[in-house]
Amino acid sequence: MAKDFACALTHVRHEGYFLEKWIAYYGGLFGRENLHVVIDGDDWEPDVDLTGIQTEVLLDAPRRRIRNDRFMAKEMSGRANTLRKRYEHVIRGDVDEYVVIDPDSGLGWEDAFKELTEEGYIFALGVDIVEADTEATPIDRAAPILGQRRHGFVADRYTKPFVITRWNNWAGGAHRLLNRPTVISNHFFLFHMALADKTVAEERLAARGGLQQHKSFVDHQTGRLDAIADDGLADPIDFAEACDIGRAQFPVEPDGSVAKRPRPATDPRATEQGLPTTVPDRFFGLV
Repeated sequence: MAKDFACALTHVRHEGYFLEKWIAYYGGLFGRENLHVVIDGDDWEPDVDLTGIQTEVLLDAPRRRIRNDRFMAKEMSGRANTLRKRYEHVIRGDVDEYVVIDPDSGLGWEDAFKELTEEGYIFALGVDIVEADTEATPIDRAAPILGQRRHGFVADRYTKPFVITRWNNWAGGAHRLLNRPTVISNHFFLFHMALADKTVAEERLAARGGLQQHKSFVDHQTGRLDAIADDGLADPIDFAEACDIGRAQFPVEPDGSVAKRPRPATDPRATEQGLPTTVPDRFFGLV
């Protein structure tokens, strides 16, 4: 029996805005009936229309960050590999991450997926969108983010393996696959939107428990909020150049060997967040 073309899988906790956007984006691509949402915990309910979407509630996730990352990696890998029995391509990512095809490639999803390795995966080049000083006006939440926000970092930490077609398992935080080298796409980009708007980011922190969460989550989330003030954005690298640097340097260990997960760029212009850049107009309105 022929498999369906593709589905998208995510997990979510105390989230509304990005879940709604995730559903609209991937539902528009593959149909709401091919979306799978794992709700983390039974102590809350998403205030989002989930009609026609496959949902389940996952219990007992640990509330310490590293343990939670490992737990979710195992749980979501199991679900993704089960979905492979029905779908040719299983997309898995966080609810604030959106994979797009470079419009300049001229490719649709079917042709773009031909780039996957023989092992059945590919990494999308990560772009961490961050509210810049010149973009302090709150975003219009009903409109696409790209265009309202266009500054950020080509980032090793958000260069992720986002799709599988064969048996593969993600490791903590979904930043790598077990026993697979980093292979970065030439046309898939992963836009990470958690810091695209400071107000949205602060609301998410509060919804998840604010300072009452375990310290590991508080430190991570407040540390990420501090990145909004990063002055590296004031001196951006041309987008094409930043992408070329990322594709060349992220997959390589300091000793020159192939990396199992993306590594920071060695270019002297790189910051802790990545390679500062400005997103070209061709991406505006996609997400």
